Amino acid sequence: MLVHIGLRPCFCGEFADRRNRDEVVIRPGYLDGRWTEASRADGAVRSKAGAAHLPLPDLLHAFLDAGLTLERIAEHGTPTPVVLAVRVRKPG
Repeated sequence: MLVHIGLRPCFCGEFADRRNRDEVVIRPGYLDGRWTEASRADGAVRSKAGAAHLPLPDLLHAFLDAGLTLERIAEHGTPTPVVLAVRVRKPG
């Protein structure tokens, strides 16, 4: 079994303007899966170390392409989810 807990890719990244937590504005860039150091938050880890951004389908397909079976998917955060958790298992 493998559990991945990370940022919700659709609502976190340099393309997500989160200055107003009740109205997250998604700007162009979400579909650009790539390594980035761009960040909207001063001093964020992403701006110092970088991060690999994957759109949600690419992230989930990475598990499936590795031969793993999706068991559970959960989100956390209000009003817009910021955490995504995925539990996968190797068949057999």
